[in-house]
Amino acid sequence: MAIDGVAGERDREWRAALHAWQPPHKAGDWAGPTMWRLLRSAVDEPVLRALFPWTSMNELHVSTTGDFRDYRSESFPAVAASAGGFVVMAHPWGLAHVVLETWDPAAASACMARLTEGRSADPQNEQ
Repeated sequence: MAIDGVAGERDREWRAALHAWQPPHKAGDWAGPTMWRLLRSAVDEPVLRALFPWTSMNELHVSTTGDFRDYRSESFPAVAASAGGFVVMAHPWGLAHVVLETWDPAAASACMARLTEGRSADPQNEQ
């Protein structure tokens, strides 16, 4: 992990996200263990690791700025975690834009990375 500059900021955000979802989890908590598995897979994807992570409820998102409020202008995919597995959604997120449903957090992370490669933060610049 880099420790200086923007890469250092991104690494700190990934560490913070991992820390927030790490075990131990309370009995009956399905979101904690599922998000933990997803984050551990996502952090190993260089394309995702180059961006800032943020979580919302049971979803993993990435951002170029580190400000989750920019989500409307960034066309990156997201992954929703549930007790039934993982759902990768293209932007704008929602059930109408599901790309993959899987039990495997590594497959969800790889799909998210593949959809993220070469994307601009500005959906108007997408081709």
